[in-house]
Amino acid sequence: MTAVLARTRWGAVLAVSSGVVLAALDLTAVAVALPVLGADLGAGPTVTQWVLLAYNLPLIALSLPAGRWLDRAGHLPAFLLSVGGFGATSLLIAIAPNAEVVLVGRALQGAFGALIGAVTMPIIAANVRPEHRARAMGIVLTLIPLSGVAGPAVGGLLTDLFGWRSVFLVNLPVVAVAVLVGRRGIAADGRGLPWPGRRLVVESLVHGARVLRRPSLALPLAALPLIVAGVGALNFVVPYVLVGLPSRTVGLVLLALSAGMAVLSPIAGVIADRCGYRVVALVGSGVILIGTVLLLRAGDDPWDLAWRLAVIGIGHGLFAGPHAAVLLERTPPELMGTSGGVTTLVRTVGFSVGPALGAALGGFGQTVAVLVAITALGVLLTAAQLKVR
Repeated sequence: MTAVLARTRWGAVLAVSSGVVLAALDLTAVAVALPVLGADLGAGPTVTQWVLLAYNLPLIALSLPAGRWLDRAGHLPAFLLSVGGFGATSLLIAIAPNAEVVLVGRALQGAFGALIGAVTMPIIAANVRPEHRARAMGIVLTLIPLSGVAGPAVGGLLTDLFGWRSVFLVNLPVVAVAVLVGRRGIAADGRGLPWPGRRLVVESLVHGARVLRRPSLALPLAALPLIVAGVGALNFVVPYVLVGLPSRTVGLVLLALSAGMAVLSPIAGVIADRCGYRVVALVGSGVILIGTVLLLRAGDDPWDLAWRLAVIGIGHGLFAGPHAAVLLERTPPELMGTSGGVTTLVRTVGFSVGPALGAALGGFGQTVAVLVAITALGVLLTAAQLKVR
Protein backbone atom coordinates (compact mmCIF):
# COMPACT_ATOMS: atom_id res chain seq x y z
CA MET A 1 0.00 0.00 0.00
CA THR A 2 2.79 2.39 0.91
CA ALA A 3 4.98 1.54 -2.11
CA VAL A 4 5.14 4.14 -4.84
CA LEU A 5 3.23 3.00 -7.92
CA ALA A 6 5.22 2.80 -11.14
CA ARG A 7 2.18 3.93 -13.12
CA THR A 8 -1.51 4.62 -12.76
CA ARG A 9 -3.66 1.68 -13.79
CA TRP A 10 -6.48 3.42 -15.63
CA GLY A 11 -8.08 0.06 -16.33
CA ALA A 12 -8.83 -0.15 -12.61
CA VAL A 13 -10.53 3.26 -12.79
CA LEU A 14 -12.64 2.06 -15.72
CA ALA A 15 -13.56 -1.11 -13.83
CA VAL A 16 -14.77 0.64 -10.68
CA SER A 17 -16.55 3.21 -12.85
CA SER A 18 -18.51 0.36 -14.45
CA GLY A 19 -19.42 -0.91 -10.99
CA VAL A 20 -20.59 2.53 -9.90
CA VAL A 21 -22.83 2.76 -12.97
CA LEU A 22 -24.44 -0.55 -11.99
CA ALA A 23 -25.23 0.53 -8.44
CA ALA A 24 -26.27 4.11 -9.24
CA LEU A 25 -28.43 3.34 -12.28
CA ASP A 26 -30.52 0.84 -10.34
CA LEU A 27 -31.40 3.48 -7.75
CA THR A 28 -33.63 5.31 -10.25
CA ALA A 29 -34.16 3.11 -13.33
CA VAL A 30 -36.27 0.55 -11.49
CA ALA A 31 -38.79 3.10 -10.20
CA VAL A 32 -40.23 3.64 -13.69
CA ALA A 33 -40.87 -0.10 -14.14
CA LEU A 34 -42.73 -0.59 -10.84
CA PRO A 35 -46.32 -0.22 -12.17
CA VAL A 36 -45.68 -2.73 -14.96
CA LEU A 37 -43.84 -5.08 -12.59
CA GLY A 38 -46.69 -4.93 -10.11
CA ALA A 39 -49.34 -5.60 -12.75
CA ASP A 40 -47.38 -8.56 -14.15
CA LEU A 41 -46.80 -10.17 -10.75
CA GLY A 42 -50.12 -9.23 -9.18
CA ALA A 43 -48.55 -6.92 -6.58
CA GLY A 44 -50.06 -3.60 -5.49
CA PRO A 45 -48.27 -0.36 -4.64
CA THR A 46 -47.81 -1.35 -0.99
CA VAL A 47 -45.69 -4.27 -2.19
CA THR A 48 -43.91 -2.66 -5.12
CA GLN A 49 -42.65 0.24 -2.99
CA TRP A 50 -40.53 -2.35 -1.20
CA VAL A 51 -38.75 -3.06 -4.48
CA LEU A 52 -37.03 0.29 -3.88
CA LEU A 53 -36.72 0.02 -0.10
CA ALA A 54 -35.34 -3.53 -0.26
CA TYR A 55 -32.43 -2.15 -2.30
CA ASN A 56 -31.83 1.08 -0.39
CA LEU A 57 -31.89 -0.31 3.15
CA PRO A 58 -29.02 -2.84 2.72
CA LEU A 59 -27.13 -0.25 0.69
CA ILE A 60 -27.13 2.04 3.73
CA ALA A 61 -26.94 -0.56 6.51
CA LEU A 62 -24.07 -2.60 5.06
CA SER A 63 -21.77 0.14 3.74
CA LEU A 64 -19.79 0.34 6.98
CA PRO A 65 -19.43 -3.43 7.59
CA ALA A 66 -18.48 -3.88 3.93
CA GLY A 67 -15.80 -1.25 4.30
CA ARG A 68 -14.32 -2.88 7.40
CA TRP A 69 -14.31 -6.27 5.69
CA LEU A 70 -12.44 -4.73 2.76
CA ASP A 71 -9.62 -3.65 5.07
CA ARG A 72 -8.68 -7.35 5.14
CA ALA A 73 -9.90 -8.55 1.74
CA GLY A 74 -8.05 -8.59 -1.55
CA HIS A 75 -9.14 -5.80 -3.87
CA LEU A 76 -9.49 -7.84 -7.05
CA PRO A 77 -11.44 -10.77 -5.57
CA ALA A 78 -13.64 -8.36 -3.60
CA PHE A 79 -14.41 -6.38 -6.75
CA LEU A 80 -15.20 -9.52 -8.73
CA LEU A 81 -17.45 -10.73 -5.91
CA SER A 82 -19.31 -7.43 -5.72
CA VAL A 83 -20.02 -6.97 -9.45
CA GLY A 84 -20.48 -10.69 -10.06
CA GLY A 85 -22.95 -10.88 -7.19
CA PHE A 86 -24.78 -7.84 -8.52
CA GLY A 87 -25.06 -9.54 -11.90
CA ALA A 88 -26.28 -12.83 -10.42
CA THR A 89 -28.97 -11.11 -8.36
CA SER A 90 -30.03 -9.08 -11.42
CA LEU A 91 -30.57 -12.34 -13.28
CA LEU A 92 -32.49 -13.76 -10.31
CA ILE A 93 -34.87 -10.79 -10.38
CA ALA A 94 -35.26 -10.95 -14.15
CA ILE A 95 -36.50 -14.57 -13.99
CA ALA A 96 -38.45 -14.15 -10.72
CA PRO A 97 -41.84 -15.90 -10.80
CA ASN A 98 -43.36 -13.72 -8.06
CA ALA A 99 -42.88 -10.53 -6.05
CA GLU A 100 -41.33 -12.34 -3.09
CA VAL A 101 -38.37 -13.51 -5.18
CA VAL A 102 -38.01 -9.99 -6.59
CA LEU A 103 -37.75 -8.54 -3.07
CA VAL A 104 -35.15 -11.12 -2.01
CA GLY A 105 -33.15 -10.36 -5.14
CA ARG A 106 -33.36 -6.62 -4.54
CA ALA A 107 -32.13 -6.99 -0.96
CA LEU A 108 -29.16 -9.00 -2.20
CA GLN A 109 -28.54 -6.40 -4.90
CA GLY A 110 -28.41 -3.73 -2.22
CA ALA A 111 -25.86 -5.76 -0.27
CA PHE A 112 -23.60 -6.13 -3.31
CA GLY A 113 -24.20 -2.45 -4.14
CA ALA A 114 -22.83 -1.53 -0.70
CA LEU A 115 -19.74 -3.60 -1.44
CA ILE A 116 -19.28 -1.90 -4.83
CA GLY A 117 -19.43 1.50 -3.17
CA ALA A 118 -17.00 0.60 -0.40
CA VAL A 119 -14.40 -1.07 -2.64
CA THR A 120 -13.97 2.01 -4.86
CA MET A 121 -11.67 4.02 -2.58
CA PRO A 122 -9.30 1.13 -1.74
CA ILE A 123 -8.94 0.22 -5.42
CA ILE A 124 -8.25 3.81 -6.45
CA ALA A 125 -5.76 4.22 -3.60
CA ALA A 126 -3.89 1.05 -4.60
CA ASN A 127 -3.94 1.52 -8.38
CA VAL A 128 -3.72 5.28 -8.98
CA ARG A 129 -0.67 7.44 -8.36
CA PRO A 130 -1.29 10.34 -5.92
CA GLU A 131 -0.88 12.96 -8.64
CA HIS A 132 -3.78 11.38 -10.60
CA ARG A 133 -6.24 10.75 -7.77
CA ALA A 134 -8.44 13.82 -8.14
CA ARG A 135 -9.09 13.21 -11.83
CA ALA A 136 -9.63 9.48 -11.21
CA MET A 137 -12.18 10.09 -8.46
CA GLY A 138 -13.75 12.83 -10.56
CA ILE A 139 -14.41 10.32 -13.34
CA VAL A 140 -15.92 7.80 -10.92
CA LEU A 141 -18.08 10.22 -8.96
CA THR A 142 -19.42 12.05 -12.01
CA LEU A 143 -21.12 8.82 -13.03
CA ILE A 144 -23.32 8.79 -9.91
CA PRO A 145 -25.51 11.82 -10.77
CA LEU A 146 -25.30 11.07 -14.49
CA SER A 147 -26.61 7.56 -13.87
CA GLY A 148 -29.26 8.94 -11.56
CA VAL A 149 -30.57 11.32 -14.22
CA ALA A 150 -30.30 8.73 -17.01
CA GLY A 151 -31.98 6.02 -14.92
CA PRO A 152 -35.65 6.99 -15.46
CA ALA A 153 -35.13 7.45 -19.21
CA VAL A 154 -33.30 4.13 -19.58
CA GLY A 155 -35.77 2.31 -17.34
CA GLY A 156 -38.78 3.74 -19.16
CA LEU A 157 -37.42 2.96 -22.62
CA LEU A 158 -36.50 -0.63 -21.73
CA THR A 159 -39.84 -1.24 -20.03
CA ASP A 160 -41.79 0.08 -23.01
CA LEU A 161 -39.80 -1.93 -25.55
CA PHE A 162 -39.01 -5.19 -23.77
CA GLY A 163 -40.86 -5.30 -20.45
CA TRP A 164 -39.79 -4.74 -16.85
CA ARG A 165 -37.44 -7.73 -16.73
CA SER A 166 -35.15 -6.07 -19.27
CA VAL A 167 -34.36 -3.33 -16.73
CA PHE A 168 -32.45 -5.97 -14.75
CA LEU A 169 -31.13 -8.00 -17.69
CA VAL A 170 -29.38 -4.90 -19.07
CA ASN A 171 -27.05 -5.09 -16.06
CA LEU A 172 -25.48 -8.31 -17.34
CA PRO A 173 -23.40 -6.87 -20.21
CA VAL A 174 -22.18 -4.09 -17.90
CA VAL A 175 -21.16 -6.75 -15.37
CA ALA A 176 -19.32 -8.68 -18.08
CA VAL A 177 -17.36 -5.58 -19.11
CA ALA A 178 -16.56 -4.71 -15.48
CA VAL A 179 -15.30 -8.24 -14.77
CA LEU A 180 -13.13 -8.39 -17.89
CA VAL A 181 -11.63 -4.93 -17.36
CA GLY A 182 -11.24 -5.50 -13.63
CA ARG A 183 -9.31 -8.74 -14.09
CA ARG A 184 -6.85 -6.97 -16.39
CA GLY A 185 -6.73 -3.56 -14.72
CA ILE A 186 -6.86 -4.11 -10.94
CA ALA A 187 -3.54 -5.09 -9.40
CA ALA A 188 -3.62 -8.34 -7.42
CA ASP A 189 -2.41 -7.82 -3.86
CA GLY A 190 -2.10 -11.48 -2.82
CA ARG A 191 -5.07 -11.39 -0.46
CA GLY A 192 -8.24 -13.43 -0.72
CA LEU A 193 -11.74 -13.14 0.71
CA PRO A 194 -11.70 -13.60 4.50
CA TRP A 195 -14.74 -14.94 6.30
CA PRO A 196 -16.67 -11.93 7.68
CA GLY A 197 -16.75 -13.24 11.23
CA ARG A 198 -19.30 -12.70 13.97
CA ARG A 199 -17.70 -9.51 15.22
CA LEU A 200 -17.69 -7.73 11.88
CA VAL A 201 -20.48 -5.30 12.77
CA VAL A 202 -18.84 -4.40 16.09
CA GLU A 203 -15.47 -3.99 14.38
CA SER A 204 -16.99 -1.81 11.67
CA LEU A 205 -18.50 0.50 14.28
CA VAL A 206 -15.23 0.71 16.25
CA HIS A 207 -13.09 1.39 13.19
CA GLY A 208 -15.70 3.73 11.75
CA ALA A 209 -15.44 5.71 14.99
CA ARG A 210 -11.64 5.76 14.52
CA VAL A 211 -12.17 7.37 11.14
CA LEU A 212 -14.64 9.93 12.46
CA ARG A 213 -12.43 10.84 15.43
CA ARG A 214 -9.74 12.08 13.09
CA PRO A 215 -10.40 15.80 12.43
CA SER A 216 -8.65 15.50 9.08
CA LEU A 217 -11.32 12.99 8.00
CA ALA A 218 -14.28 14.08 10.11
CA LEU A 219 -14.50 17.52 8.48
CA PRO A 220 -14.68 16.35 4.85
CA LEU A 221 -17.02 13.50 5.82
CA ALA A 222 -19.34 15.95 7.60
CA ALA A 223 -19.28 18.34 4.63
CA LEU A 224 -20.10 15.67 2.05
CA PRO A 225 -23.79 14.95 2.86
CA LEU A 226 -24.48 18.68 3.27
CA ILE A 227 -23.11 19.41 -0.20
CA VAL A 228 -24.77 16.51 -2.05
CA ALA A 229 -28.19 16.80 -0.38
CA GLY A 230 -29.09 19.52 -2.86
CA VAL A 231 -28.71 17.14 -5.82
CA GLY A 232 -31.27 14.72 -4.40
CA ALA A 233 -33.63 17.53 -3.40
CA LEU A 234 -33.51 19.28 -6.79
CA ASN A 235 -33.99 16.06 -8.74
CA PHE A 236 -37.18 15.60 -6.69
CA VAL A 237 -38.68 19.11 -6.71
CA VAL A 238 -37.77 20.38 -10.20
CA PRO A 239 -40.22 18.03 -12.01
CA TYR A 240 -43.02 19.48 -9.85
CA VAL A 241 -42.00 23.02 -10.79
CA LEU A 242 -42.17 22.08 -14.47
CA VAL A 243 -45.38 20.04 -14.23
CA GLY A 244 -47.36 20.24 -17.45
CA LEU A 245 -44.30 20.41 -19.68
CA PRO A 246 -43.22 17.44 -21.82
CA SER A 247 -41.19 14.85 -19.95
CA ARG A 248 -38.30 15.28 -22.38
CA THR A 249 -38.12 18.99 -21.46
CA VAL A 250 -38.02 18.16 -17.77
CA GLY A 251 -35.30 15.62 -18.43
CA LEU A 252 -33.19 18.13 -20.35
CA VAL A 253 -33.52 20.69 -17.56
CA LEU A 254 -32.35 18.15 -14.98
CA LEU A 255 -29.59 17.02 -17.32
CA ALA A 256 -28.11 20.53 -17.11
CA LEU A 257 -26.97 19.82 -13.54
CA SER A 258 -25.25 16.54 -14.43
CA ALA A 259 -23.85 17.97 -17.67
CA GLY A 260 -22.19 20.82 -15.80
CA MET A 261 -20.57 18.31 -13.48
CA ALA A 262 -19.48 16.03 -16.33
CA VAL A 263 -17.81 18.87 -18.24
CA LEU A 264 -15.93 20.36 -15.29
CA SER A 265 -14.98 17.21 -13.42
CA PRO A 266 -12.04 16.12 -15.63
CA ILE A 267 -10.73 19.69 -15.77
CA ALA A 268 -11.05 20.09 -12.01
CA GLY A 269 -9.20 16.82 -11.47
CA VAL A 270 -6.22 17.97 -13.51
CA ILE A 271 -6.13 21.36 -11.72
CA ALA A 272 -6.47 19.79 -8.28
CA ASP A 273 -3.77 17.19 -8.94
CA ARG A 274 -1.40 20.07 -9.78
CA CYS A 275 -2.54 22.85 -7.45
CA GLY A 276 -3.96 21.09 -4.40
CA TYR A 277 -7.15 19.20 -3.62
CA ARG A 278 -8.53 21.31 -0.78
CA VAL A 279 -8.49 24.67 -2.52
CA VAL A 280 -10.29 23.34 -5.61
CA ALA A 281 -12.85 21.52 -3.44
CA LEU A 282 -13.51 24.77 -1.56
CA VAL A 283 -13.96 26.71 -4.80
CA GLY A 284 -16.37 24.03 -5.99
CA SER A 285 -18.45 24.18 -2.83
CA GLY A 286 -18.59 27.98 -3.17
CA VAL A 287 -19.84 27.70 -6.77
CA ILE A 288 -22.52 25.25 -5.61
CA LEU A 289 -23.64 27.80 -3.03
CA ILE A 290 -23.74 30.57 -5.64
CA GLY A 291 -25.82 28.40 -7.97
CA THR A 292 -28.23 27.53 -5.17
CA VAL A 293 -28.67 31.21 -4.29
CA LEU A 294 -29.34 31.92 -7.98
CA LEU A 295 -32.22 29.45 -7.87
CA LEU A 296 -34.04 31.78 -5.47
CA ARG A 297 -34.61 34.12 -8.43
CA ALA A 298 -35.40 31.45 -11.02
CA GLY A 299 -38.38 32.24 -13.25
CA ASP A 300 -40.99 30.01 -14.88
CA ASP A 301 -38.93 29.57 -18.05
CA PRO A 302 -37.40 26.05 -17.95
CA TRP A 303 -34.21 27.22 -19.65
CA ASP A 304 -33.82 30.00 -17.09
CA LEU A 305 -33.91 27.25 -14.48
CA ALA A 306 -31.56 25.05 -16.50
CA TRP A 307 -28.62 27.46 -16.61
CA ARG A 308 -28.82 27.98 -12.86
CA LEU A 309 -28.79 24.23 -12.35
CA ALA A 310 -25.78 24.07 -14.69
CA VAL A 311 -23.91 26.44 -12.34
CA ILE A 312 -24.59 24.03 -9.47
CA GLY A 313 -23.37 21.17 -11.66
CA ILE A 314 -20.17 23.04 -12.44
CA GLY A 315 -19.64 23.45 -8.71
CA HIS A 316 -20.09 19.72 -8.13
CA GLY A 317 -17.64 19.04 -10.95
CA LEU A 318 -15.07 21.16 -9.13
CA PHE A 319 -15.91 19.65 -5.74
CA ALA A 320 -16.41 15.90 -6.15
CA GLY A 321 -13.05 14.58 -7.34
CA PRO A 322 -10.80 16.89 -5.28
CA HIS A 323 -12.90 16.28 -2.16
CA ALA A 324 -12.61 12.51 -2.61
CA ALA A 325 -8.87 12.89 -3.17
CA VAL A 326 -8.64 14.70 0.18
CA LEU A 327 -10.17 11.65 1.86
CA LEU A 328 -7.77 9.32 0.04
CA GLU A 329 -4.78 11.47 0.99
CA ARG A 330 -5.70 11.56 4.69
CA THR A 331 -6.82 7.94 5.22
CA PRO A 332 -4.24 5.52 6.67
CA PRO A 333 -3.78 2.45 4.44
CA GLU A 334 -5.10 0.09 7.13
CA LEU A 335 -8.39 2.04 7.28
CA MET A 336 -8.92 2.59 3.54
CA GLY A 337 -11.81 0.13 3.32
CA THR A 338 -13.51 1.49 6.41
CA SER A 339 -13.10 5.04 5.14
CA GLY A 340 -14.61 3.99 1.81
CA GLY A 341 -17.57 2.46 3.62
CA VAL A 342 -18.13 5.57 5.74
CA THR A 343 -17.85 7.77 2.65
CA THR A 344 -20.41 5.67 0.76
CA LEU A 345 -22.73 5.78 3.77
CA VAL A 346 -22.68 9.54 4.27
CA ARG A 347 -22.96 10.21 0.53
CA THR A 348 -25.98 7.88 0.25
CA VAL A 349 -27.60 9.49 3.29
CA GLY A 350 -27.08 12.92 1.75
CA PHE A 351 -28.67 11.89 -1.55
CA SER A 352 -31.55 10.19 0.32
CA VAL A 353 -32.27 13.10 2.67
CA GLY A 354 -32.61 15.50 -0.26
CA PRO A 355 -35.90 14.13 -1.66
CA ALA A 356 -37.32 13.75 1.84
CA LEU A 357 -36.47 17.39 2.48
CA GLY A 358 -38.17 18.49 -0.73
CA ALA A 359 -41.29 16.45 0.08
CA ALA A 360 -41.49 17.77 3.65
CA LEU A 361 -41.12 21.45 2.72
CA GLY A 362 -43.64 21.15 -0.09
CA GLY A 363 -42.51 24.04 -2.28
CA PHE A 364 -39.61 24.96 -4.56
CA GLY A 365 -38.86 28.30 -2.90
CA GLN A 366 -38.90 26.89 0.61
CA THR A 367 -36.73 23.93 -0.42
CA VAL A 368 -34.14 26.15 -2.10
CA ALA A 369 -34.00 28.50 0.90
CA VAL A 370 -33.22 25.59 3.21
CA LEU A 371 -30.69 24.23 0.72
CA VAL A 372 -28.88 27.57 0.78
CA ALA A 373 -28.44 27.24 4.55
CA ILE A 374 -27.39 23.60 4.36
CA THR A 375 -24.92 24.24 1.53
CA ALA A 376 -23.46 27.26 3.35
CA LEU A 377 -22.70 25.02 6.32
CA GLY A 378 -21.04 22.55 3.96
CA VAL A 379 -18.90 25.36 2.54
CA LEU A 380 -17.82 26.38 6.05
CA LEU A 381 -16.80 22.82 6.89
CA THR A 382 -14.91 22.55 3.58
CA ALA A 383 -13.12 25.82 4.34
CA ALA A 384 -12.20 24.56 7.81
CA GLN A 385 -10.26 21.72 6.18
CA LEU A 386 -7.65 24.20 4.95
CA LYS A 387 -6.37 24.56 8.53
CA VAL A 388 -6.31 20.84 9.37
CA ARG A 389 -3.48 18.54 8.40
